[in-house]
Amino acid sequence: MRHRRYTPFNQAFTYNTFMTYFDISKVESLLPDSFLFKVNKPALVSYYRSDYHGDTKLTLDESVRKTVKEQTGRNLEGPIRLLTHLRYFGYCFNPVSFYYCFDKSDKKLEMIMAEVTNTPWNERHCYFITAKKNKSFRQGLKKQFHVSPFWDMDHDYDWYFSDVSDTISVNMINYKDEKKVFDATLSLSVSKKLTNLNLFLSVLRFPFSTLMVYLRIHYQAFKLWVKGATFYDHPKYEENNK
Repeated sequence: MRHRRYTPFNQAFTYNTFMTYFDISKVESLLPDSFLFKVNKPALVSYYRSDYHGDTKLTLDESVRKTVKEQTGRNLEGPIRLLTHLRYFGYCFNPVSFYYCFDKSDKKLEMIMAEVTNTPWNERHCYFITAKKNKSFRQGLKKQFHVSPFWDMDHDYDWYFSDVSDTISVNMINYKDEKKVFDATLSLSVSKKLTNLNLFLSVLRFPFSTLMVYLRIHYQAFKLWVKGATFYDHPKYEENNK
């Protein structure tokens, strides 16, 4: 995972990470219940419905289909697979989770729903990427959601998603006044089947993975503050304070 900032100064960082990718309709049977993994119960690694999209009275699969229908008019008929972090050592934080929505035959990717979470407000917002070219997706979208206090809202996004194969690639470029100011790239190898053993080995390699994501975000924000980057209030709270 790599971030690069180009203005008013250059700042970049790259971190190694791992994520899980699974069919959200099969969460209950994702892995055998054990000390390592549990659903909605404490464990070394756990899946909690409340960590993810929508009304927790619905299953995650139901909730994503409902949102996609409401926001895009599409009736999803195929499986939906989620690329995300699970909860490790009782803590979960996902700056972004990607819902890959396939057609009924499960052979073609139809669209991606990217759900972004900001900190410290813990708000969520979904972007829908539907513009397909060959097997990949690329789409320009207007920024609609406050994430970093060191960027204002007047940005345009250029999202790129590869097809899901042996690798998964995601790239987002930020433009302001048609000038490239930032980009973020995620590149993953789909190399291991999701099993208790592989999950355990990944946790050993990347301990406290989600906590490290949270701490690194704040560390990079501190570096921007020290360098004198402009600070922008959250638009919602800025309006409330007027």
